Amino acid sequence: MRRLVVVAVGLLGAAHLACGGKGGSSTGVVNPPPGPVATFKCSDSPTAPNQVALVCGTLVSPNVWMIDVAVGVPTTSTDIGGFDFDVVFDPSNLAYVSGSAQLGDLFTQNNGDYLVAAATAPGDPGRLVVGISPINGTAGVAGIAGYDHILRFELRNKTISPWGPDLLTFENVRAIDSSGAPITSITFSGQLLLSLQ
Repeated sequence: MRRLVVVAVGLLGAAHLACGGKGGSSTGVVNPPPGPVATFKCSDSPTAPNQVALVCGTLVSPNVWMIDVAVGVPTTSTDIGGFDFDVVFDPSNLAYVSGSAQLGDLFTQNNGDYLVAAATAPGDPGRLVVGISPINGTAGVAGIAGYDHILRFELRNKTISPWGPDLLTFENVRAIDSSGAPITSITFSGQLLLSLQ
């Protein structure tokens, strides 16, 4: 009797293996392991003195990067009052996170008052239009170590398919002093790349 039980158990084990080890309901199809997950990446370059550039901030979430607009320090101008510029990006891959723009520490060092506007252009979701101006007689500032960020804002990845790297660029740029006059010594350089890889 004991021999019959051992033979029966052995036959059941062989049948289990023949069915893929999952009983009689197995289809025999082996699913491949999931592929690598695409990562939202940001890369930039060092900023030269008197040059405004886009800089990778922090990864806020797997699909959102905080982008900093910074000026290379020290600046030759000690009377920086504000900026006007557009940040241009591919709207099929990226979207501006509405309301995410914040005034940078460049302008907090003198506790002045500034008017800040940042929004996508009507009908052009790939163009963030930014304006920063002093109000109430606020004095200008200099870019120095620890006070070099002009603005920060967030961009969101819109896709699941890999893309890029895409270069973000500046257009319609202007730096102004506290009286609203242009500062010609400050230049702009688009050198930030975003990608989903």
